[in-house]
Amino acid sequence: MPIVSIIIPIYNAERYLQECLESIRVQSYKDFEVILVDDGSTDSSASICKAFAENDNRFLYFYKENGGVSSARNAGLEKASGDWIAFIDADDWVSPHYLQTVLGYSPMADITFFGETTMSDNEETGKTVLSDRYCTDRQSIEDTIYELKCGKHGDVFGWTWDKVFGADIIRKHNIRFSEKVSFREDEIFTLEYCRYVKSIRTISDVLYFYRVTSDGLTKKGLQKADLLPSSLLLEESMDYYTTPALKEHILKSVTDYRAMDIYASPMSQLADKLRGYQSLVERHPQSGIECKVNHLTQYLKKSFWLGYLYCLIRKI
Repeated sequence: MPIVSIIIPIYNAERYLQECLESIRVQSYKDFEVILVDDGSTDSSASICKAFAENDNRFLYFYKENGGVSSARNAGLEKASGDWIAFIDADDWVSPHYLQTVLGYSPMADITFFGETTMSDNEETGKTVLSDRYCTDRQSIEDTIYELKCGKHGDVFGWTWDKVFGADIIRKHNIRFSEKVSFREDEIFTLEYCRYVKSIRTISDVLYFYRVTSDGLTKKGLQKADLLPSSLLLEESMDYYTTPALKEHILKSVTDYRAMDIYASPMSQLADKLRGYQSLVERHPQSGIECKVNHLTQYLKKSFWLGYLYCLIRKI
């Protein structure tokens, strides 16, 4: 049984895939498996994967019909057999000591975060260096999550490739990526996972190289269909956290996305969606942070029809 399973979702990644897989093959720590999930690629990605699998039995290739990155990662989770789970994107690469560094800490935390270097056109454009920290009490764990979301580095929480997860927690609670959303799905997965952690570690080592590409997921832009599903799932995750600052930060995203969905919806849906937003505000009164894209909450607190009129004006 390998100690760690590395899951790589792959879709038409031939340009960078060889470099990605080679950076894993040469790891100084050898006890791993790589789950290569080909999500219906039409380029030479399959040939590259198969060549690695034929020459190194730690690389396991699986093909599936195209279903998106979340479905590919979920397929990888079904195949993974390691004690720890890591995710790498097919156009990125890792340090030769990536696994040895993360797995070298004792005791291992339920989730470990590490730093990354952002690359664009083979030039470094940024670097995230975290502080060394290890926490085992719930308050400190949530404080650390808040720091990872709102600290000096910006939001470094909402990815899956800059951390290592415990497989036992994922299996016990059947945690999966939501295939209903394609916006903030990494954050939703990680928030769900962190409900159950009893320890968290952040390390100052910079181990991951994140490549910014013109066709990458971060460049696809926010789609209208992403807004409401992401808002609903984030609201569900928020209910399991107790730290006020963290809950309010998540709530801000929940209300932002819900309001943006209302403004983008046809007039025929306005009244029903506005009532849904009003119900959200009643369930979770905001304690001070106003939505950056609207003042809808404040208008709704005065009356439903004032909020309705505000939406009409925005749509005109």
